[in-house]
Amino acid sequence: MKIAVIHNLVEGGARRRLAEQVTALDAEVVEFTTSQAVPVTARPYVVPLRLVAQRLPAVLRPPQRVLDVRRLRSVWAELGTMAERSGADVIFANPDSVLRGAVPLGTRAVPIIRYCDEPRRIDYEPALRASLNPRTRALYAGLRRLERRTDRAGIAEASLLATNSRYTAAGIQRAYGRNAEVLPCGAPERMTPDGSHPRHLLSVGSLIPSKGHDLAITAAARCGLGLPLVVVAYRDVPSERDRLTRLAAQHGVDLRIRTAVGDDELISLYRAAYATLYLAAAEPLGLVSLEAQACGSPVVVSGEGGLPETVADGVGGFVVSRDADAAAAALARIAEDRPALSRAAASSVTEHSWKLSAARLVALATDLAARNPVRAIA
Repeated sequence: MKIAVIHNLVEGGARRRLAEQVTALDAEVVEFTTSQAVPVTARPYVVPLRLVAQRLPAVLRPPQRVLDVRRLRSVWAELGTMAERSGADVIFANPDSVLRGAVPLGTRAVPIIRYCDEPRRIDYEPALRASLNPRTRALYAGLRRLERRTDRAGIAEASLLATNSRYTAAGIQRAYGRNAEVLPCGAPERMTPDGSHPRHLLSVGSLIPSKGHDLAITAAARCGLGLPLVVVAYRDVPSERDRLTRLAAQHGVDLRIRTAVGDDELISLYRAAYATLYLAAAEPLGLVSLEAQACGSPVVVSGEGGLPETVADGVGGFVVSRDADAAAAALARIAEDRPALSRAAASSVTEHSWKLSAARLVALATDLAARNPVRAIA
């Protein structure tokens, strides 16, 4: 079985998910990506991609963003042609970080499995659409229609859709009218407990309000544990860092924000966490919850999105309403017997495995290839 992996992903949860799936695949893998992405294999085929809009003054961006989307579509078509000519049995297409959705590959003789980490939320969530700047809504209307058509075309051409949780699968059905296979996500095998003494509370995720770091700060202040709160993010966002720093100062919380953290350091932070709080809004799944538990850190997660699917409530941690008081109460419950919760957390996530995810992906690819015997162009 030869699988062509296509993506345009930068650092973040989606790219981390893909890297773990590819590492666990029992198949020949060839990667096709863009010069703006972060590869997931040692020897990817890379197509140059140069987008211009973000480098221009705001007033000049709208027409250039339309041209950028057209450039994206051209590059993805080129990636599809390369994948088809590689002799792959199946194409495994992943999201585009620029569009935050799918970009079509064009008509291909090779079946396409399209992974959808979540529907393109701006198109399907009224609250997000309402947040758009009303002064520029008309100016960007054409661009947004083009982006929506592009995403829907990428979804429509797929032979099969795959995703990360039952929650996301339901969202895909509502948005696109298609079923999606759930591939179980997991934690890397080297994420295990090491008996570290708990030294801090932990919150992991992008520095954006929807990740709930502000709720974690308030919960840390109200739980009475007196532990510092470490916030880990891929990259710095000064405006959000400043907001969180001010909030921590108001509550008397020792806040330590860490960015650009490597895997080894992240594992150490998980292992030394008294508990990991993941209070995100409508998260598609939540790898942080699985990784924290694998490292022996009990979790407190919001009862929204796919997060409840990542923890056995009361076993590896607690599922709470997205509220600082509820999270603080859960932290107090962890204090009653943290060692038992830590052991239970590490053992309860064994069913969430990247090997299982990859095995399911290979099974789907094998079935598709058998039902679509046309070989790729040599």
